[in-house]
Amino acid sequence: MWVDFHWHARDWQESAKETVEHSLAVAEAAGLDAIAAMPNTKPALTTLDLCRDYLALAHNNSVEFFVHIGLMPDEEQVKHAVHACRKEQRICGMKVYFGRSTGDLSITRVDDQFRVLETLAKEGYTGVLVGHCEDEQEIKEQLYNPDQPKTWSELCRPEHAEVSSVHSIISILEQVQFQGTFHIAHVSTPSVVDVLNTYSGSLKLSCGITLHHVLLDHTYLDSPSGMFYKCNPPLRKKETQQTLQRQLLEGKIPILESDHAPHLCSEKQSKTPPSGISSGASWPYVIEHFRKQGMAEEYIHAIAFENICTLYNIKVPCRKRNIDYEKLTTLQTTYPHDPFTHLK
Repeated sequence: MWVDFHWHARDWQESAKETVEHSLAVAEAAGLDAIAAMPNTKPALTTLDLCRDYLALAHNNSVEFFVHIGLMPDEEQVKHAVHACRKEQRICGMKVYFGRSTGDLSITRVDDQFRVLETLAKEGYTGVLVGHCEDEQEIKEQLYNPDQPKTWSELCRPEHAEVSSVHSIISILEQVQFQGTFHIAHVSTPSVVDVLNTYSGSLKLSCGITLHHVLLDHTYLDSPSGMFYKCNPPLRKKETQQTLQRQLLEGKIPILESDHAPHLCSEKQSKTPPSGISSGASWPYVIEHFRKQGMAEEYIHAIAFENICTLYNIKVPCRKRNIDYEKLTTLQTTYPHDPFTHLK
């Protein structure tokens, strides 16, 4: 019924947090026909061999499994990544972290960003480039106060960090004449959505919004379970969240994604909890919420299936599935927190 192309399936050195097989079981029970993993695994998915080894972990034939290959500030690695995308169909696209997030994959210096994007253009890459956009110069993680978790959103990773990064990357992509599609992941500020909807240049641009950014706001960070809502980019103030939801309903945000990112309970309850929300199992509850809000089935199909397949130029069988709520509840118990209990 739906596809989710922003999923952190962990495994390998992080198998205690999540595995590919468990991810696929959750996806199947939740009604998903395909998921695509992000590359900030341990080790990171930066080569063709590593991507193929990771793909080989999938044994669930009911849910199709794809991966993104990660980019590093190394021109030769970028060239090999382009080759990998051409060689392996299930490498659906590339991911670049323009600001630091979970793991070691990041390209934060502007000169490195230029060289990497210029290399992609020179190599003739025409596929999807997914960007985590937060300007490193605007990130101030040292200001985080665990006693006031909203500081993660208000001080450490403010909205203008995302806006600044998007403007900078679009400028570079125009300069190097990038021929692919630039997809801004987990958009968290209406200003970026406006930039994309008013853009009149030559680039092909897209964006997606997560289940949590469209339905939750930063007050959840100050709740007793606030550490489980810490993510990158952060949840925003209520007014921002409501505007993002309106933009989604108005057709200004084409793609819904989960950014499913599990961590151990012990990690989340530490003084410096890692960022990430275990949201993949919440798909049917979020979709049902939108149905109750009057969202048409045709539009649900567009933002949760059709637009993703069009973006990545892939064909995934759209199955009419029965949600296995009992199995989903059992599988979800392995995650430390359910972010959407209020929808159930």
